[in-house]
Amino acid sequence: MNRVVTALGGIVVFTAAALAAGVANSEVLIDITQAGANVDVTATGRLDLTGATFETSFSSYGIGIIPGGNNWYVAPGTGGGTDTYVLTSVSVPFGTSTNFFSSGFTSTGDGFYIWGESGGTPLVGVPSGYASGTPIFSSLTFTGETIAGLTLIPGIYTFTIPNDTVVLDISAAVPEPSTWAMMILGFAGIGFMAYRRKSKPALMAV
Repeated sequence: MNRVVTALGGIVVFTAAALAAGVANSEVLIDITQAGANVDVTATGRLDLTGATFETSFSSYGIGIIPGGNNWYVAPGTGGGTDTYVLTSVSVPFGTSTNFFSSGFTSTGDGFYIWGESGGTPLVGVPSGYASGTPIFSSLTFTGETIAGLTLIPGIYTFTIPNDTVVLDISAAVPEPSTWAMMILGFAGIGFMAYRRKSKPALMAV
């Protein structure tokens, strides 16, 4: 049984490492996931503004998502004052609708967003007076919404400034706790049966 536990631990570590590898170069990760009946958006990390071009400041911003078109937008947080910097490269579209999804949500944390600015200079917004390298955390939850309903396209999208990267990771779903439990039990059962077959003594010929 110890071998089964060890093997399961290895699977978990390997999976976590594989997932982390996809965003290893990002300093800020915007993660959008289907969590049950809701869609969760979180932005976490730090942004190195060295060499970044300052654009302008805003006293407030709208919270929500525009998945497609030239005014694409992902904006969690509380909608406070922000400073904006020029994105040097973008990866779009990450959705099909040009609608501004901005209702039925709760949000918290720092002001942060990426924005296509109606086809103008694409921008990343950070809290007003943001010091380069300071931790960022923003969240946004759409209640009773789906990834498909927001017309988001699952995948990994990259946005850059001269010395850093913002990664947008859109995932289709997060397994419920009961699903994880069933998966672990299934792996354990397979491992236990394999162990029993290996340890069962061979029948003597008569």
